[in-house]
Amino acid sequence: MSDPKTPAGLLGQVLAYVDRPWRLVAIVVLFVVGGVGWVAYEQREEIVEAWLTPSAATLKTDDVPAALERLIADSDADLVQIWSVDLSANSQRFVGARRHDGERPVIPEPRRLPVIVRATDLQVLVDVINGHPACADVTLAAPSPVIHRLAERGMVRACAVPIPPSPDAFVGVIYMTWQKAPDKGAEEVSLVAAREIAGTLVSR
Repeated sequence: MSDPKTPAGLLGQVLAYVDRPWRLVAIVVLFVVGGVGWVAYEQREEIVEAWLTPSAATLKTDDVPAALERLIADSDADLVQIWSVDLSANSQRFVGARRHDGERPVIPEPRRLPVIVRATDLQVLVDVINGHPACADVTLAAPSPVIHRLAERGMVRACAVPIPPSPDAFVGVIYMTWQKAPDKGAEEVSLVAAREIAGTLVSR
């Protein structure tokens, strides 16, 4: 006769108890719940850390072409560009562009530029990082390497819209530029459209 304290004895007791289907289901559920609970307890620190740490936001590069088409259609900007941003590496990388006249935009070289340079307008940068669009006249003296290039191409007005348009993450920038400065109303309409589109370009 098996000792009830041995594994064989315990198994015999369990099998003797399971004489109805519902009892079998109850035992299986108890084993599953107990197993999950044990694993959760053993991994509790990792689980808490993962729960408290927000997932890293990324730019949805596959959606950029469609976003550029919408930007050209919903704004009156002459040229729109989207750049991805990695602040930890002080880097912004060209992703795509569209022109309002339908011509193929010039691809900037190099495609990777610094975000912060010695002469960077820090207030504008802080505004954009905090989720606020920034608009300014474009000149060759602009500290931003991107804006300087746009001035070389004849642009006179630019707006930078952060992706996403909120302070919780910063993964990219939409640049809208004009060869002739738009009136305030047209610029505001373009900003509203760009902010809406920017909000769709983030994956979490």
